[in-house]
Amino acid sequence: MDPPPADEPNPQPASINRRSKPQLSCNLCRRRKLRCDRNQPCLTCTARGLALSCAYPNNQAPQSPRPHGAHRARPQATVQDRLGQLEQIVVSLMQKTTDGQDRPDQHPVASAPQDGPQEDSPGLAINTADSPAQSDGGSVWFSSSDAQYVGGTHWAAILDGIADIKEQLEQEDYGNTEKPAMLHTFLLYGCKSASKEDILAALPDRPAVDRYISQYFNRLDLAPSCLHSGQFSREYERFWENQAQTSIMWLGLLFSMICLAVLASSAADSSSSPGVRNPLVDTYREKIVQCLILGEYTKSGRYIFETLYHYLTIEYSIRKDADRDIWILSGISVNIALRMGYHRDPSHLPGISPFTGEMRRRAWATIVQGDILISTQMGMPRMIKDWQCDTVEPRNLNDSDFHEDCTELPPSRPETEITTVSHLVARWRIFAALGSIVDFTASVRPVAYDEVMRLDRILRDAEATVPAYLRMKGMAAAVTDPPQVIMHRLFLRLMFHKGQIMLHCKYLTPDPSASSNDPVSYSYSRTSCIEAALGILEIQRILDEETNPDGQLYMMRWRASSFIKHEFLTATMLLCFLARQSNGSPNALTDGHDLNQIMAALTSAHGIWIRSRNSSVEAKTAADTLSIVLGIHSGDSNMGAEGQAMNNNFSLNSAQPYRYPSPLEVSMETVWKRTFIMGSLSWGPIRCSQAQPS
Repeated sequence: MDPPPADEPNPQPASINRRSKPQLSCNLCRRRKLRCDRNQPCLTCTARGLALSCAYPNNQAPQSPRPHGAHRARPQATVQDRLGQLEQIVVSLMQKTTDGQDRPDQHPVASAPQDGPQEDSPGLAINTADSPAQSDGGSVWFSSSDAQYVGGTHWAAILDGIADIKEQLEQEDYGNTEKPAMLHTFLLYGCKSASKEDILAALPDRPAVDRYISQYFNRLDLAPSCLHSGQFSREYERFWENQAQTSIMWLGLLFSMICLAVLASSAADSSSSPGVRNPLVDTYREKIVQCLILGEYTKSGRYIFETLYHYLTIEYSIRKDADRDIWILSGISVNIALRMGYHRDPSHLPGISPFTGEMRRRAWATIVQGDILISTQMGMPRMIKDWQCDTVEPRNLNDSDFHEDCTELPPSRPETEITTVSHLVARWRIFAALGSIVDFTASVRPVAYDEVMRLDRILRDAEATVPAYLRMKGMAAAVTDPPQVIMHRLFLRLMFHKGQIMLHCKYLTPDPSASSNDPVSYSYSRTSCIEAALGILEIQRILDEETNPDGQLYMMRWRASSFIKHEFLTATMLLCFLARQSNGSPNALTDGHDLNQIMAALTSAHGIWIRSRNSSVEAKTAADTLSIVLGIHSGDSNMGAEGQAMNNNFSLNSAQPYRYPSPLEVSMETVWKRTFIMGSLSWGPIRCSQAQPS
């Protein structure tokens, strides 16, 4: 048999050759696809401040000879040494302040004993085209299948060194852990085509649809965000009179409302198994996308935004963890809304009726909220900028107060009066302040601490405008309140705490430039962070208790989305960091707060994360991290099973006790990589002047 042509190699031998090819580069250079000189440590790792993390596969040694005069044998760095080096890098990143003369290539790195040439050696030229581009504004990190931008203080800045240590510190093999199945986002990755007749044939009979629509308007609180109940009722009757004449996009809106009702009804059904999704949800998700595609949704038009908003709500509601697909869908929705002019107040646009204008204001308030939630969850800046928009807040009106034929809108009802959009108006004000904070934390320019305090006042002023019936109160005082109102209270308070943490988390570490006679420098910020984190974990406890079958919020449990859990995870990691830092000096960071209170909150959160660890990767990593932190605090004899196993595996020797990694060290790869938690804390670096609060 003739050999195959040269341009058509036999795939089987090639595969064998790839498997047998020895790895000559160190693990870190191989992971980042950087040039490695195969020394120990290599020059690339040395230049990046990761000399102690430079390692080769166990079954081989570096091949290239070492430079003349260098030692051929270097004592293997202990885990403690390498963690100490990485801790210095973290601290330098957190404490670095700008003097106006910083250069992107002059970031401080931890010093460590090195056998090879020093960084200023002539032979240490590193090709910047092959290295991650560093700047005060962030970095772009490339892999074989992805390119991701991250802020300058993001976990990716020290990911390489942590990644290798993680393999020694993790007791569990995550490769053997069952991960949730990847959800197929039909709008992004396609679905089978269908005609309008096929879609109509999939619609349930009218009695079933009537029940779904009733559940949508009476059980959910989504309708006021984009739909007017009176207008929809009239269109609904016309649909049943002549289905063939109904637009395909209105049909998609109808399927989206049915799908949301199915989600809510499944959550309220005590006989349904937790984590098992009703198969009708996937059927109706597909029908929604088929309608969007048939209606050419990118051309904009009536009912397109409403249908997209419902579809986006469905997609994030069925996910337990953060998903980049949701961020992509959000970007599509935002850009379509911008193209349709939702960002401009209708009073400036001719040809828009008072009724349509008010509904557009409600929709825009919903768009702004979703943009902030999704962008911060993914660690990205928000897409909507305040200087582009002049849409005012919606009026506090019931749907019965205005209709399609009205020539003038009635005045807004008093804020003390509950309407169908009271919560939307209150959210608008909180998110207006939150948006300014998100933009502030995304800035790559130096900022003064006075600006932090100014934004803090704006956030507190916005929170002060929340009506009394939407303010946080104990569950014992809310026994007669509807579950929707209780959820609104919890969410508004959660967003207030989110803003506090985003704004003040940069100042958890005492200012290194503060004078010794000023021990309370940035004390207000640290206190705000601690109180916000404790408040968030209290909300987590309430939701965990009240979404049980006998709880007041059981019917609303489907609203405990990944957005809310992301804030719980942020607060958990922040208190973990404080607890670990306080071990040596109890009052160093807690500013008079009781450390026992922090540990009690973490203990309660630990139990909650453990109960949900089987359905969420983020919950599992949070539970594992808390097992370590709580074990360290309580002592070896009371450590959890996982923490004790880790202690047994990685004790270095009896003469030198193992220094447990702090949560900031151990969670960078195991938690932040999976949740983009630093995006929630603060996206991008903040450089502050030495101005102190007045």
